Amino acid sequence: MDSERKKTVYALVGPSCTYKSKIAIELAEKLPFEIISADSRLVYKGMNIGTSKPTYDEMKDVPHYLIDLVEPGSDFTVGLYKRESEKLIKDIFAKGQMPLFVGGTGLYLNSVLLGLSIPEVKPDMSFRRQLKQYTQEELYKNLKDLDPKATEIIHPNDNFRTIRALEVIYKTNKLFSKLKTMRELPYDVLWVGLTFKNRELHTKLIEKRAFAFCANGLIDEVKELQNKYGMLDLFKRTIGYAEVIDFLNNNIKLEDMIEKITLHTRQLVKRQMTWFRANKKIHWVYLDELGYEEAFKRVFNLMQEGSLAKTSIASVS
Repeated sequence: MDSERKKTVYALVGPSCTYKSKIAIELAEKLPFEIISADSRLVYKGMNIGTSKPTYDEMKDVPHYLIDLVEPGSDFTVGLYKRESEKLIKDIFAKGQMPLFVGGTGLYLNSVLLGLSIPEVKPDMSFRRQLKQYTQEELYKNLKDLDPKATEIIHPNDNFRTIRALEVIYKTNKLFSKLKTMRELPYDVLWVGLTFKNRELHTKLIEKRAFAFCANGLIDEVKELQNKYGMLDLFKRTIGYAEVIDFLNNNIKLEDMIEKITLHTRQLVKRQMTWFRANKKIHWVYLDELGYEEAFKRVFNLMQEGSLAKTSIASVS
């Protein structure tokens, strides 16, 4: 297929707390977008407040996909995300609409929009239970001994992906890093990123959101999730939920909980930006330089200019 005949998939990406969902919904009110979430936590039902999941009212007028797919405790792999997303892209194009990926999970985005081929290996719960007896430091060292290149893309503290990489090596008898390959995409991708140049301003926004989590009922949400599903590893490795669990177990005070949510979100932002900086195709829009309204106009113009759809495009006022 010639590049000029390819349709375009759109991506609005960036680290946590950069108004991605809000801007995406406003874009979809002016352009023929349907939104595909690229957030590894929004797939889980009941995890709403601490993930900043769009509300029903926010989503009712704009189609959203890959949100509230599975119960916490269910395994949702990158391979499954990739398969579901590729099907959605075809379905959305078939309706004459345009797919807009929105989120900050770099591995999800890369698997679909950079043509990253992910090995289809089913989770082995017995093998995972065996690995639980080892510390993360021991597991990571084991992975580094087996597949040094895999540790270049997996953070030393990322227990979930460390175990997943070891699981894939064990099940396939092949290096995890060797199983990931790139392929040419049947569509073009327009990448737009939202972030801050001024880290202090971003940190203030992150801290404000941490306070809002508590005011909006995050503690009660965590209690309900624990009562329904028990103490899942998913909760312990999700920012917001892990800190509330520590608070409920009387390990930290309320003010310390908010401080830790802020700190851990800042650390996540740093990891997310490491992913995104490697992608030189992203057009960055800096919220602190432009302000929200001007940033929205800039994103809108980038999306409009990149559109290859045979449809009338609205103008932003």
